[in-house]
Amino acid sequence: MARNSVVMKGKAIPKVSGMKPSWLLERFGAWIYDLFMWPIEVTVARRWRRKLWAGVRGKVLEIGVGTGAGLYAHPPEAEVVAVDGAAGMLARAERRAARLGAKVEFVCADLHALPFPDASFEYVVGSFVLCTVRKPLGVLRELARVLRPGGELRLLEHVRPRSKWLARMLGLLAPHFAKRTWELLPKGGWEIVREENLDRWGLARLYIARLRDAD
Repeated sequence: MARNSVVMKGKAIPKVSGMKPSWLLERFGAWIYDLFMWPIEVTVARRWRRKLWAGVRGKVLEIGVGTGAGLYAHPPEAEVVAVDGAAGMLARAERRAARLGAKVEFVCADLHALPFPDASFEYVVGSFVLCTVRKPLGVLRELARVLRPGGELRLLEHVRPRSKWLARMLGLLAPHFAKRTWELLPKGGWEIVREENLDRWGLARLYIARLRDAD
């Protein structure tokens, strides 16, 4: 029988298993999202996700897992708890995990108020998350709470390109994709230890960060 909760430090966290989101959200919304993202996934994002997950191991929190597009990139040494705020997305991700044979625990949760105890994870990993949340600084502080001392935050993010004309155009057409992530991380208490452009325009970047006061 499948467990309906994740137990962490003696605390039971409700899972998505058994949830029945609306037909429109599960069968249409999540499917449309995957259809829209498919060209990006097959051309560049799969390669980016493998780089994002390289070397990750131990207890891992994957934030904004969505429909599970990055499940294939999980290293076998990683024990992953994956969260998202959309039940329909998680239902699709859970089915994808079953097809792949991926051992992942899915939890429906708000990134601004995660249900996990302090210092629960060795890694926090996310793809295209900060560009979608209401209060990115609040999320970064919440991630700091659940990360163990010496742990690592890894993010694959849409960012504001450093080209002035491209940044101005993106700011007008899609401002949520034009955040200055390199400024948000230090404001949220993080030290950037690696920053890498993943495309020629600087629209997607890989960030690896640790808490400033971590040993």
